[in-house]
Amino acid sequence: MNKLALILIGIFVSASLRAQNLTPAYFVDRLNMESATSRIDTNDFGEVILVSEFKTNNVKVNSNMEFERYYLGTPFFENGWYKGKVILEGGEPVEGVMAYDLVRNVVYYSKNATTNAIELRPMDFTIGTTQFSKFEGEYSGAGNYYYETLVASSPMLLKQYVAKYSQSKSEVDNGYGSTSTDKYEGEYVKEIKYYVALDGRLNLVKNKKAFFRSLGPYSEEATAYVRREKLKIGDEEDTIKLITYLGTLSL
Repeated sequence: MNKLALILIGIFVSASLRAQNLTPAYFVDRLNMESATSRIDTNDFGEVILVSEFKTNNVKVNSNMEFERYYLGTPFFENGWYKGKVILEGGEPVEGVMAYDLVRNVVYYSKNATTNAIELRPMDFTIGTTQFSKFEGEYSGAGNYYYETLVASSPMLLKQYVAKYSQSKSEVDNGYGSTSTDKYEGEYVKEIKYYVALDGRLNLVKNKKAFFRSLGPYSEEATAYVRREKLKIGDEEDTIKLITYLGTLSL
């Protein structure tokens, strides 16, 4: 995310299930200004958008400027704030209102509506009913990322939520005399990846041939089972069914 850098400001979040209008503010590098606040909204097509409000002083004309910038989508898991649970450093599990930023790979936590949100990088946390964990050091290729465990047996199936920011406007578009009709500065594009944890490493579930080879001693059984059950590799339900089946084998 080299065009936008997310920073946390002193914000308050609601203790309700989703605090849609109170999110971290954003910093636009090319404008060298910090947004006063940001909120999650929907457009006329029902799409989720992020709206950042800016307030700045134009020293050339000695006047204050206020304007909004719009981004299609958000960097957050499920596009909002949810009730969750996290273990703070050196403490016990605590509940609060949380948001998981998929772009920056950080968690925002607030205990209640009168507490400022803080930025965390815990080993484990839960948002809603989804639990996330890090496996760095346990499996090669896991990196410093969070995964949801779909199948906990061996082999283990993990799900990773990924988001990237794609800029659509340039400095010229935002400059004086711009003729751009594109409303959005850019878009947050989200993707889901599946990994099988086996023999000390994570194997991406993508190319069928390479995936079967990565299963090692399970390869032959997996190939036969997928053909017999007419499963589609990459489909979540079918992949869960396959990995669950492999976990019942004695190899």
